Amino acid sequence: MKRFVPLGIALVLVGYWGPWVNHKTAALVLSGLDMAEFVKFLPGVRAGTEFMIRELFCLPPLATSLCLALIGGNRRLRYPLWARTIMVIIAIVLAIIVLPPYPFVLQALSSDEFRRQFLAGAGCLAIIAASLFYRRLPSAIVASLLIVVSLAGAILPLWQFFSIRSALDRVYGQPIHIGWGLWLTAAGFLVIAGAGAGMVVGQRVRK
Repeated sequence: MKRFVPLGIALVLVGYWGPWVNHKTAALVLSGLDMAEFVKFLPGVRAGTEFMIRELFCLPPLATSLCLALIGGNRRLRYPLWARTIMVIIAIVLAIIVLPPYPFVLQALSSDEFRRQFLAGAGCLAIIAASLFYRRLPSAIVASLLIVVSLAGAILPLWQFFSIRSALDRVYGQPIHIGWGLWLTAAGFLVIAGAGAGMVVGQRVRK
């Protein structure tokens, strides 16, 4: 089942950079990454009348980064060394992508706009750096963590997206067309969660 985890991760990454909001005009197509910035300018969000946690749109790359760190940093899963090295490198890159852009990152802690985004990205990098301490975690624990992280990555961004869908409709002046990227992102995380569940079951059967 561990072979399905990289497959799920690939689906998530393709989906996240694919269209979440589709439109015939290319400039109005929004990817998951675009959503994290675009929603800041929604009238209801700017006025404080629309509840929104925009950092949830940063959760897919963060959750993917954590999944990669979990499987890439764990020796018990017996991925080849070259594969584990690539996984950790990609995990670091994804965490860095979430950090606020330069020069905002230099003053992120003092900024209400970027503080949580910075802490999320920096926290993810810290977890990756600590991979030496959990490289011998039992496979069942790693699999359970994969399930929790991937379900959070699948559910929370979708919940936030649909909670502001009416606000997006108003901005576009018509009902938005949900892009395939949104569904592919969720599907990728479900593949990871399913693989994690299969790994847990497999461990219990062996016992």
